[in-house]
Amino acid sequence: MTHSIDSFITDSANSATALYTGHKSSVNALGVYADSSPNPLDDPKIQSIAELFHEVRGGGVGIVSTAFIADATPGALTAHTRNRGQYGNVVDSFLNGIKNYTWPEFNGPDVLFGGGAEQFIPSSKSFQGLDYYQQFRNKGYNVVQNNTALKNASNTERTLGIFSVSNMAKWLDRNVYKDNTQIPKTAPDGSSAAATDQPGLKEMTLKAIDILHKRNPEKGFFLMSEAASIGQSYSYMIPDSLVSFLTLTTSSDKMMHVLDYDRALGELLELDDTIKATLKHLEEIGELDNTLIICTADHGHGFDVTGGVDTKYMDAQSSDRKKRDAVGTYEQSGLSQYMVANRSAPIGSDQNLVYSAGVDFPVNWDPRYTLQSGLATFPDHRENYRVHKKGPRIPALNVTGFSSNDYYVNYIDAVTGFIVNGVRKARVQIVQVKSHQTAFRPLSVPLLPFCKKHANCNPAFRLFPSLRIRASIHSLMSLSSLRDLAKVLSEVSTTTSTSSTTLLLACACREIKLPNRLELPD
Repeated sequence: MTHSIDSFITDSANSATALYTGHKSSVNALGVYADSSPNPLDDPKIQSIAELFHEVRGGGVGIVSTAFIADATPGALTAHTRNRGQYGNVVDSFLNGIKNYTWPEFNGPDVLFGGGAEQFIPSSKSFQGLDYYQQFRNKGYNVVQNNTALKNASNTERTLGIFSVSNMAKWLDRNVYKDNTQIPKTAPDGSSAAATDQPGLKEMTLKAIDILHKRNPEKGFFLMSEAASIGQSYSYMIPDSLVSFLTLTTSSDKMMHVLDYDRALGELLELDDTIKATLKHLEEIGELDNTLIICTADHGHGFDVTGGVDTKYMDAQSSDRKKRDAVGTYEQSGLSQYMVANRSAPIGSDQNLVYSAGVDFPVNWDPRYTLQSGLATFPDHRENYRVHKKGPRIPALNVTGFSSNDYYVNYIDAVTGFIVNGVRKARVQIVQVKSHQTAFRPLSVPLLPFCKKHANCNPAFRLFPSLRIRASIHSLMSLSSLRDLAKVLSEVSTTTSTSSTTLLLACACREIKLPNRLELPD
């Protein structure tokens, strides 16, 4: 069990601590027993399995992740802090170990691969504002920043590979919806370019094994390789005193956080493909019998598949109640079509994909019949049970003008779907004020799209202080356009100090530019 000392719901920091050290800790804590001192770095520390292995055996250590490399799962191997958010300190611990306290010496791993360039480019986000690419070079590391350079890198040098800003691109976007990698300012060199040439988990893991194997032929190695965007299905390889090659592969939950089950599936299948390729590669280099491989989870999500969905039927319905009829259970669930190619679609499209033999990925990512799947805990959101082709989902949004901790249904995330109520109330707040008042008084109303023509509008808004409302608006259910909204508001008894009334829209438009002010007649 990897639950924390103070909560039965854990996070990646203290669950990774439990896995790497055998000790329980607190949520957000990396390799420490959290205390109440002002300094989060001086808490009682516990050596990780990687640190112990390096100290006792002197073997190599490798850390691989598709997350930003300072994230909790990779960070817990060397960092010791009760605040997992100290990313700069985490990166420094990779290179220098723990320097300000009595602690076994650690001079850096042989391999460090992942995303998170923002902690390496000299800025306010890097440790003490330093250039950590240069810091690693100063200690003899070969630094690579794309898949092409990774393939050509020497196996004899300690190697730092940072391939993107923040988390690395997902398998589905790297292999199917490739335009989603064309995001400016994601290149790891700090330029305005996009990080289009990124390796996957398999490429990073196999290269890490080659470097560790070449550099540690007698003393062996420990490798942690994380598939960071699954729903917490972890795979590891952990050392045993009788083996000479030591590997750990783990995974995390980035895509489950945003309810993007298709991308989570792609990451899970990539992990499975990586494990198969790793077993084959270890056999080829004659080290399979010397390597202990363990696959597990640091903390699992309550994810399940509960039925099938006819997406064509759902798209044809106009009401949420009728859209729900597209979901079938038991004998009405039928079979999905992810493994049935659409032969009328062009070869290479998301409905007719061809992969090499033995790679068990879907040949159709956008079939008519999909899976009804989900989590036990989620925010209010819209659901259409279809792949999101333009990148990872954004099911809920924080709206300007409201609490930063409050989130609302993102209509454009699944326009053809229906609202699924979660653990938070979905609502639009209409803020009423008189010109002399200083406090807002919110009213809650159903969260429904009021702009069918401009589906990109987020239906959360607030009224200017100049607007004085005497009557309450209790429902927006009948609103179907901005014109209807204007009509309703104009019918409300109002008096204004100006010649017109101004309505501010918190608009989440991405493709259609709408005016952010709507002038209503007096």
